[in-house]
Amino acid sequence: MLSKNIMPRSLRGFTLTEAAIVLGIVGLILGAIWVAAAAVYNNMRVSTTTNQLLQMVQSIRSMHATQQTVDAAITAELVAQAGGIPSDMITRDAAGVVTDVTDVWGGQVNVSQGASTDSFMITFANVPQGPCSDILVRSTGPGRDTGLSIAGAGGGTATAAAGTFPIGVAAAVGFCNVTAAAGNTLTFTFRLRG
Repeated sequence: MLSKNIMPRSLRGFTLTEAAIVLGIVGLILGAIWVAAAAVYNNMRVSTTTNQLLQMVQSIRSMHATQQTVDAAITAELVAQAGGIPSDMITRDAAGVVTDVTDVWGGQVNVSQGASTDSFMITFANVPQGPCSDILVRSTGPGRDTGLSIAGAGGGTATAAAGTFPIGVAAAVGFCNVTAAAGNTLTFTFRLRG
């Protein structure tokens, strides 16, 4: 009679079913970590943009502290040359001249005179839909700059005036309705005297 040499259960490896279950659990854990990391990264970009907006507002006001009006020729490049825009937003050429001002999503940032000569506008182009609504809610909510008079998105088609602040989440989502790769255009108008 032939005797089979059977290995005891404790010395055998995983079965295919056990290996599949372990790999499935590891996949779920990695997926959850990926989603959480993406949310944290997105929140960091929104916070950075909100802080950059406030820094630019204060710098522009400081530049015009002795004036009652905003220059019609004001641009983001001029403000950047005067040191009024955070350095991580600025692209310079080989000679050190400011060539571009961009946000964290790579969209163009513009500064211009507002509808009245005592106001100025800051515009962020190509902002994705989710961050767009987050920035609107944060910038118009508690602790907002008191000189903020108009805020909106969607290429300037939907805006809210100071009397309608804070902008709620539902309204912000309605303003930030561009889902295409081009993104939304966020526009903020501030009074020169906060």
